[in-house]
Amino acid sequence: MAAAKKPTETLDDILDRLDEATLRALVSQAARLHIDVERAVRLSGSSADMRLAALRHAVDSDLRTRRYLDYYAADEWADDAQPVIHALANEALTNPSRELVTLVQRGIEHSVKVILRGDDSAGSLGGVTEQLLDVHILLCSTGVADPVELATWMAKFTFEDQDFFECDPVLYAGALGDDGVSAFRALVDKATANKPDSWTVRHVRERLAVLDGDVDQLVTMLGGDLSSQHQFIRVAEAMLELDRPDDALSWALRGIDSTTGWQVEELYDIAAAVLTERGDLRAVLELRGGEHERWASSTTYAQVRAASVAVGTWPGPRDHALGFLAARDPGGYVDVLLDEGDVDDAWAVATKGDEWKVGAERWERLAKAREQTHPVDAMNLYLGLVETTLEKADTRAYGVGVRLLKSAKRAAIAAEATADLESYVLSLRERYRRRPSLIEKLDKAGFR
Repeated sequence: MAAAKKPTETLDDILDRLDEATLRALVSQAARLHIDVERAVRLSGSSADMRLAALRHAVDSDLRTRRYLDYYAADEWADDAQPVIHALANEALTNPSRELVTLVQRGIEHSVKVILRGDDSAGSLGGVTEQLLDVHILLCSTGVADPVELATWMAKFTFEDQDFFECDPVLYAGALGDDGVSAFRALVDKATANKPDSWTVRHVRERLAVLDGDVDQLVTMLGGDLSSQHQFIRVAEAMLELDRPDDALSWALRGIDSTTGWQVEELYDIAAAVLTERGDLRAVLELRGGEHERWASSTTYAQVRAASVAVGTWPGPRDHALGFLAARDPGGYVDVLLDEGDVDDAWAVATKGDEWKVGAERWERLAKAREQTHPVDAMNLYLGLVETTLEKADTRAYGVGVRLLKSAKRAAIAAEATADLESYVLSLRERYRRRPSLIEKLDKAGFR
């Protein structure tokens, strides 16, 4: 019998055994081979002035480029920027300073220029700017930024430098203080005086209203004519941000009662969260029950079940909830029955007629569940899915088809029906003999 393998040592275990000279040699070698390690070593061992100088060099060399970045080059550039972002974040946490604020702002401005000259369809370039803005907020929250200078930069960045990011005055409130907020408000008014209304302008003014705690203005700005779910959602979320949960609940319930559409589920979620925070779990159950009766799905059923479990009444509402689900969402009904182990009932629902489409994924899930007790049914289901899958002649479909055949083989063995499966495979190979890629996959999988 082979000897058992010893547990793998952790890197810390190994480092603990090395002497200082060996560690120094290893770090030196790693720093020569990897620029990220060299940067980390220099930053760790430098004075404040030297660290800032090293960071300034990294920002100017790694966070800007004059070349156009295509889709793939953009991802590569964003990856290369990560060590610099992490170094700036670490410095913000350990050694915040006004000079560092200026440096981070410089990095943000560099990254925006890169976006303007690159392909950011994957969002990786914008992600770098968002990360840098997060570092900037973190750094300014330490109180090192001059409030009026910060307000000036925020307004310039939001309204002059670009038009796809904005600085949220709520997030900067502590750093701005009263003087900074006043200065920012005046700069917003000046910058937008002769500009057409835009999403950025509206959003910044909305955030200032949140900062002011101006409920009436927020309702006017966010709610509009209060004709859609989205308007009620925005008002309710603003009330939560103002720490007015009663108002948030009121607006959420009002939106639930007066609007329709898929976004209403967000209003239910807001209302349920407020009620849960209050500890009113029976009200949560009543709310979720009403939602399920209105928009029955496997998701709303799960919410009813969770709320009922929380108050100790499950499975009392189960049959009632299942009745709505069966009538409104047969697919969700089958999913729930399978989740709860009612395989026979799920099978009966799925096979009772052609009023709705079961779907390949659900059929396969049903076959796996049915396999334990009715392997012939499962085998036939798998083979039916093979037929549907191979209607499409491509390599991916062939891979899926072979995977399904393997499942069918497992069921055939359990049903003692391997002869039927072998006959089917022969027929399959004959029908698709002009698809060499499929035949090759069948051969490799042992279906000859």
